[in-house]
Amino acid sequence: MKKLVFMFVAVLAVSFASCGDAPKKAAETVDSIATEVAEEVDSTLDTLAAQADSAVSAAADTVKAAL
Repeated sequence: MKKLVFMFVAVLAVSFASCGDAPKKAAETVDSIATEVAEEVDSTLDTLAAQADSAVSAAADTVKAAL
């Protein structure tokens, strides 16, 4: 009977030990993905802002030329 209790406790301890580090790894992965996405969004917004500025400048030049 003592052997069964010992085996149950051993299996339970191994189960807890094997699951102990999983949330930290998942959080690190989510953080790195979020950082990559944020950098890509920033890059895209910078590109769009530059294109909008050049379009506004071209439109302003066209209006000035028409006057």
